[in-house]
Amino acid sequence: MISRRSFLLGLGSLVTTAFAARAKAHALAEGVPLLLDPGHTEKTLHLFGVPDFTEGELTNRWQVSLGPWQQDPPPAPTWREYLRRQGHRLDTLKELAQACRQASLPIEDLDEFLPDQSWWSAWEYSESPQAKAYMLLKELGLDCALTQPGPKAGRITFVEWGYHPGSSERFVELHDDLSVSLLQARLIERNLPIRLVLEH
Repeated sequence: MISRRSFLLGLGSLVTTAFAARAKAHALAEGVPLLLDPGHTEKTLHLFGVPDFTEGELTNRWQVSLGPWQQDPPPAPTWREYLRRQGHRLDTLKELAQACRQASLPIEDLDEFLPDQSWWSAWEYSESPQAKAYMLLKELGLDCALTQPGPKAGRITFVEWGYHPGSSERFVELHDDLSVSLLQARLIERNLPIRLVLEH
């Protein structure tokens, strides 16, 4: 599923029509996004150029990652490790039974490693830095629908299940340099301690 969204201008004092014009002019003149300094930050969203980017209405320039971008997952964890990462408590027999039932897993397999195919799918969907960026930005709700009334600028695309059949990937792409500037400004406007960093 692909959800293309935008940024509503004028919700606060920073992300305005005037700022969007300034950011667009900066991108045209300098060839890079205008990134305002967010000050103290606790998280970093890394932006990587999309390899097959070409100028066009439906193509995007930047892909977002919460931490360094990774193509392949690390070695598979055990089911016990994975279920704990997913927030399951495994301290009592009742908790173990409930977690295993939800995962359709026999309790005796808890210390087995996830099969490669299962681990790749789980990692692409919720464990990769790209999926974590997707979940963070989706939860923060900094964007708006393309059909929402009012002045809008930029484009942010949420991609669930990748661009090809059989993919479990979740990731976020930003359409252009203006979209990058608007995202950083919206994070600052909402007092969120998150910095955007361009990776080349």
